[in-house]
Amino acid sequence: MYNRGLFQKWVPGILQLLLIMLFLILINLINPVNQSNVGQMVSSTGILAEYYMWGLYATIIGISIVLPFVLRIKNRFRNKVLLVTSLTLMAVLNVVIATTSIGEVVVAACLVFGVAKMICMLEFILPFRGIISPDGDNGRFYSVLYPITLGLSQFGAFISSKLALVYGWDGLHYYTAATLLIMAMIMTVLGHNQRFDRKLPFYGIDWLGVFYYITALMSMAYIYAFGKQQDWFNSPNIIFSFVAMTASIIALIIRQLTIKRPFLKFRLYRIREVRVGLLLLVAQGMYMGVGTVMSIYTSAILGYNWMINSQIGLMTIPGMLLAAFVAFHWTKHKIPLKMYIFLGFAAYFFYTVMLYFMMTPQLSITQLYLPQLLNGYGMCALFIAVWMYTLGKVPQSTDVILPSVAPVMIFRSFIIMGLFTTLFGWLHYKLQWQSVENLAIYFDAMIPAGVGALRDVQLGAVLAANKTLLGYSIVAGLFILTSVFFHQFGLQKYRVFIYRNYINDKRMKNAAI
Repeated sequence: MYNRGLFQKWVPGILQLLLIMLFLILINLINPVNQSNVGQMVSSTGILAEYYMWGLYATIIGISIVLPFVLRIKNRFRNKVLLVTSLTLMAVLNVVIATTSIGEVVVAACLVFGVAKMICMLEFILPFRGIISPDGDNGRFYSVLYPITLGLSQFGAFISSKLALVYGWDGLHYYTAATLLIMAMIMTVLGHNQRFDRKLPFYGIDWLGVFYYITALMSMAYIYAFGKQQDWFNSPNIIFSFVAMTASIIALIIRQLTIKRPFLKFRLYRIREVRVGLLLLVAQGMYMGVGTVMSIYTSAILGYNWMINSQIGLMTIPGMLLAAFVAFHWTKHKIPLKMYIFLGFAAYFFYTVMLYFMMTPQLSITQLYLPQLLNGYGMCALFIAVWMYTLGKVPQSTDVILPSVAPVMIFRSFIIMGLFTTLFGWLHYKLQWQSVENLAIYFDAMIPAGVGALRDVQLGAVLAANKTLLGYSIVAGLFILTSVFFHQFGLQKYRVFIYRNYINDKRMKNAAI
């Protein structure tokens, strides 16, 4: 007997709804490594900060690994087994990360945590989707899902910083593990022990393709995390990782194009909207990389600690809610996505322009409200609209959409975002030293003034590097806005086609007369 719900039949419907919402929120908030607490983790364990960054990337990779065959896993095991096992596994991995002093263990734990988190999250996303969009309207579902996930990521950074300040970062992990175990016990009592659908075997999964996929992405993540620390291709480790990444990508592509049941669906890249959507994701990744400049400014120039930086992140939530409200009504009335995408990039563009003119040695935190609101609006709007446009023409059957979502999601959330974050960090370092060299002629005059004057030179170099990067982003933003404004998105061609048919029909009627 199959049961596509989560709980026993005797559990009241209102309690089921509350538990689905509560579990979905908690699972989104819980992560193996909280980026806002990395400084505390490094000083406590002695592990390099790059290992924790590698672990953050590994979590995203783990989430994407399981997407192509997550429904096969869901149909292979009973609901209670999946939920209790994944929640317990996440609890154990949180304890492992809190107690280990080995960087490689942290990375491996983060990778497995990502797999378990995706399996667990899907169990609650499916009924949540049915509640929000019973008719299968993707616009309505994304307009609710993305503000929740993006807002919770900002709220989670704030909460983790607050709790780590009181209990310590390792104490936070122990409390997180206890919360996950309580959730597992609730599901043991209230969850049903029936199957979602008919039982499916595992033999159809391309495990070798999965291995190539993991090797390629983990090698890329190592380059992103350790490139600056190891001076890029002057390091044999970076060279080896680059070779492993390239070989794995080539092997993965060849295998996916030649086997009967591929791990990923590369046919979707023949769809024009998917190709254009990937370019839009590249543009969005550039703006998300601007967050690196913002972080450097608030930490190095304004002197804010991780707690204040997490509070600044909360300022994006009103913008996200506004973008969600607009998206909900935009999609409800079936308005074409072109101008909504344009408004998302416009919000990002004005956010960058405001940051450029606000790069001063002294700034009140209240002056960051409007830029961060624009940042939140642009981020949420593009997460919703670009995702809808990119996958709008992809067949919605589960055997096609999930293998299609995985490469697009990893491209958006890891490859592009990691690329621009790493690129901006490297360029900032180079531009900062260039600014110091430009000011070198003044060093002799500053030496009698002492350390304070030399510190002013350093701060001036950081500000100059920030302004240069933001200036490049503004120029690129003008090109992006122009391209989006003049791109047809299928609408203008359709109108031209209708107009031509109207003219041809009119000519035929005149000829008949």
